[in-house]
Amino acid sequence: MTRARAIWFERPGVAALRDEPLSDPGPHEALVRTLACGVSAGTERLVLMGRVPPDIRAVMALPAQRGSFDLPTSYGYAAVGVVEAIGVHTSPDLLGRTVFALHPHHDRFISNEHALRPLSEGTPAPRATLAANLETALNAVWDAEIALGERVVVVGLGVVGQLVARLATRAGGHVACIDPDERRAALARDLGCAAALPSIDAALVAEADVLIEASGSPEALAALVASAGSEARILVVSWYGERGVALPLGGRFHPNRVTIRSSQVGAIPPARRARFTFDRRFSVVNELLRDDHLDRLVGPLVPFTDAPRLYASLAAGEAWNPPHRVLDPSR
Repeated sequence: MTRARAIWFERPGVAALRDEPLSDPGPHEALVRTLACGVSAGTERLVLMGRVPPDIRAVMALPAQRGSFDLPTSYGYAAVGVVEAIGVHTSPDLLGRTVFALHPHHDRFISNEHALRPLSEGTPAPRATLAANLETALNAVWDAEIALGERVVVVGLGVVGQLVARLATRAGGHVACIDPDERRAALARDLGCAAALPSIDAALVAEADVLIEASGSPEALAALVASAGSEARILVVSWYGERGVALPLGGRFHPNRVTIRSSQVGAIPPARRARFTFDRRFSVVNELLRDDHLDRLVGPLVPFTDAPRLYASLAAGEAWNPPHRVLDPSR
């Protein structure tokens, strides 16, 4: 019987490797050998710390997730691998294909064929682990309805913030970024951001048409609300988990007719819903993954055996530069 190594969040702040048996693929299933899996720092830290609010656990749960959000659990959603075997009635076209899957961090796994999304030939596996984050960023740019020439401010330059800034620039926005880490700011400038500042500047915010909060900081959102200009649109990409958010809704908020809306990858934005399915959206992501510049977001590959150390740094709140960490299941 095939064996697999799986990363489990055993208790708050602690991750460990488990060795598990793996069955043969059944009807409409495939065996995938993982080439790389990306760590989604913001979401996975909340799961690792046991801080997923009970009222949204059903939304956050993934079909392939093991255990529960009360911990222990095996969680993750950025796996890239190659199909090594298929079961009966599974499409033979999948055999040997490189695929993306919303699957926890396992070095091998069995998946329903419909959960596997074939990737374009030639896309490096570490870069392809950005697919889930790219879907989030693409949805955010659609939700923000950025028009050619609009002034856009992106706060927070983790991997999602970096991707939002790059796509907003490609959509025609004049993008300024804000992050206190100069290394992340420099990376954003390299990726096309017109300016990158260490802190929120009230004058810059007041001039912006679109303000995108991707830092995970409730205080950052409050600062944007306090300084937003007339008819400004604020888009919240961050997920705050159980933390409360106090907003200054007095002052200029009402006379300036400021709009605050959320963006979440689980639904196609209303303006695109009539034409775009999830499959069509992923086809756009596949095209976006051809961008060689995205490799700058990916840090050195981390051996699977070092996963406990990596997650300990995540639990401690250490900043990763570059911001996207990728696990290498071959080691």
